[in-house]
Amino acid sequence: MFTCGDVLVLFLLNTAMSLSSTPSISDKTFIEECVQQHNQNRSTVRPTASNMWYMTWDEGLAITARAWSRGCLFEHNTHLREEGRVHPVFRSVGENLWAGTHFTVKAAIKGWVDEVVDYNFYTGACADVCGHYTQVVWADSYKVGCAAHFCPNGVKSTRFYPRPAIIFVCNYANGGNYIGKKPYKVGSPCSDCSGEMCENNLCRSSTRDEEKRYNWTPDWDTDNVLETLPERPQGPEEPDSGLFCKAFLTSRLISLLIIFGSVYGIQTQYPNIFAYTN
Repeated sequence: MFTCGDVLVLFLLNTAMSLSSTPSISDKTFIEECVQQHNQNRSTVRPTASNMWYMTWDEGLAITARAWSRGCLFEHNTHLREEGRVHPVFRSVGENLWAGTHFTVKAAIKGWVDEVVDYNFYTGACADVCGHYTQVVWADSYKVGCAAHFCPNGVKSTRFYPRPAIIFVCNYANGGNYIGKKPYKVGSPCSDCSGEMCENNLCRSSTRDEEKRYNWTPDWDTDNVLETLPERPQGPEEPDSGLFCKAFLTSRLISLLIIFGSVYGIQTQYPNIFAYTN
C-alpha cells in the first residue's frame, strides 16, 4: 500500500523527468542537427548520386511531426495520403519513425540509415526493412521537419511499452519510396543539378532552400497548439535576449534544486523507497 511519502516521491520524480523534456520544434540546435544529419548521409551515399538535393527544414512538416508524435503510437500517420491534412502546400509527404528509451537525433537517424546493409540499390531488393533508409536518401525529398516527444506511459506498438520512452518523427517533402523507383540516379555528384550550385555532393537551389512560414496546424491535432519558429529580426542588429535567457536558466536551475532537494529529504525520512533508472 502506498503511503503519502510514496506518492509524493513518485510525483517529484515524475516532475523531474518532465523538466528534462525533449527539444521543441523551434529549438535551433535541434533543427540544425536534424538537417545536418540528413544531409551528411545524403552526401555520402554509395553508389554516388548525380541528382541528390540538399535538404532544409520545413516548419509545416515539423508541426505535423509534433502533432502525430503526441499520440505516442509507433505507427505511420493515417492522414499521409489525404491531401491538405499533413501540410498546407505539399501534396506528397513521407515519414520515418523511431522510438526508444535513450534518444539522440544522430542515433535515431543512424538507425534508419543502417538499413542500407539490407538494401540492394541495383535490384531494389530488401532483405529486411529498408524504407527508412530509402526515404532519408530519396533525391527529390528536399524538406524535412521532425519532432521528439516524451511518452511517460510508453510508446504503443513497441516491445518496451508501457515503459517511459521517446518517439521521434520526421516528415519529408516531397515524399519518397515509390514502388518501382530507385531513390536517386547514379553518377558523378551534382552532374544532374541542371546548373544549380553543388555543395558537399548535393544540389542546392535558393528557391528550394527558402524558408517558409505557415500559420497552420493539422485539423486532426487534438491539442491544436501552433508553435512556429521565432521571428527573425529584419534589421542588422540582433535583439538582446541575454536577460531573458539568464532568467529562464536561473528559474530552471532553482526548480531542479528544489525538486531534488525535496526528493532527498523525503528519501531520508523513508529509507525503504527506491527509484530505478534504466
